[in-house]
Amino acid sequence: MFRLNWCWILLFCSVNAWSWEEEKVIEYITAYHPILRAQRVVTTEYTPPSSIGSRLKEYTALYGRAGAGGTDYLSGESQPLVLQAGVQITIPLTSTKERRDHALKAVEEMRSMDEIQGKIITAMGELRNQESELTASETRLKFYSEKSEWMQKRVSDGFSDVESLWTLGQKLNDERANAEKLRIQTRSVRYQLAHQAGNQWRELLRYLEGKGGLQ
Repeated sequence: MFRLNWCWILLFCSVNAWSWEEEKVIEYITAYHPILRAQRVVTTEYTPPSSIGSRLKEYTALYGRAGAGGTDYLSGESQPLVLQAGVQITIPLTSTKERRDHALKAVEEMRSMDEIQGKIITAMGELRNQESELTASETRLKFYSEKSEWMQKRVSDGFSDVESLWTLGQKLNDERANAEKLRIQTRSVRYQLAHQAGNQWRELLRYLEGKGGLQ
């Protein structure tokens, strides 16, 4: 009697369809997405100085001037060279506009993060669906292959007719074509999701394929 090894199928499903974690993918893409990285830099640049020393450095400028005029009573010259130097400090040292600009940049960063994370979640859902369909197709393919071998033996021994073998062979060919189509679609979705990690897309792609971890 023909039997299918269900333990093998369960192991196959667990290894191929559930080898990556959604939270790790979201964190990785959020850290390396080029738009989010650029916006973090902008937000940091708009952060007001936090200490008095930093604010003095930000708002203090040195200046110097040179000119002719006046009287030098030691030399008797009527138009000596006059040199001036000083420190100019812009007041006030705190600014409402600074805080408002920084808050606006932070809001823009959060809005972009929400939008990008929404796209990531959608792409991950599509990838999970493709992987599940591929796993189911490959499971059926394994079943048909093993059943085909069993059926061929029965036909050879005279216990089954050739018609049933041809019918099973057609199912096997159809499932092979379906599995190959799903493999191509799954690779495409993985590639698109991985490229959201910017220059780190290759490492993320390896992780999604179950070939490595994330640093």
